[in-house]
Amino acid sequence: MKIGFIGTGKITNSCVRSLTGKGHSIMITERNIDISSTLSELFEDVVVATAQTVVEESDLVCLALRENVTDEVLNSLSFKKNQSIISFMLGVNLNRLLNLCTPAYDIAITIPLPMIEHGNCPLPVYPASESLKTVFGDKNSIIELPSEDALVPYFAATAILSSSLAQLNVAKKWLENHVDTPEAAEKYLISLMAGTYSSLEIDGQDRINEALTALSSKGGLNAQLRNHMKKKGSEDALYNGFIQLGERLNLN
Repeated sequence: MKIGFIGTGKITNSCVRSLTGKGHSIMITERNIDISSTLSELFEDVVVATAQTVVEESDLVCLALRENVTDEVLNSLSFKKNQSIISFMLGVNLNRLLNLCTPAYDIAITIPLPMIEHGNCPLPVYPASESLKTVFGDKNSIIELPSEDALVPYFAATAILSSSLAQLNVAKKWLENHVDTPEAAEKYLISLMAGTYSSLEIDGQDRINEALTALSSKGGLNAQLRNHMKKKGSEDALYNGFIQLGERLNLN
């Protein structure tokens, strides 16, 4: 497939790297020259072009612009009726995209994360997109949603990543004081968490709580640390943080 990317930030970088070597023809804009030049130098199937050339030469166009420049950039382009468009942009709704990308009408919104480079990235999408399935569905889970509004809580939930990594970083700072090297501490903790999460079944059957219960033996190390964190209000603070995110995003 001929795939184009307008906007070349971190998400585009990860998406492009996930697609190289699969027989696609990939064209990207030069909006971030460091990323675009690196990708084109590393991969033979990646070419840098103007935004209009990207549109003209692509069957699928992926949009990864900052919201504040979206209108300016897309209004300057002439899209094709028969091409597919996938937007990665928070804050740019479907009606706005339909107006900006006319006469194209096969438009969907999804939420890729940097992990898409390696696969196992959940991709909530509205409306359903065959192009998304074709291009990213081999290694990532596609979650088709019933409405555009249903995307918003998924966007908000991605905020858990930095908080989780911050906690892991605290554990690393403690552990590296008690093992041979900081490298050993980080390698162990990443392996510990990766193994734990990869062992959970992804079937929606309360597997998080099931795993949490299994680690809650009275008097155990996990129970002691979690009880300490609960007493300090960390879990309530996290939940309240999500409430604030919901208010920011106008969730009911």
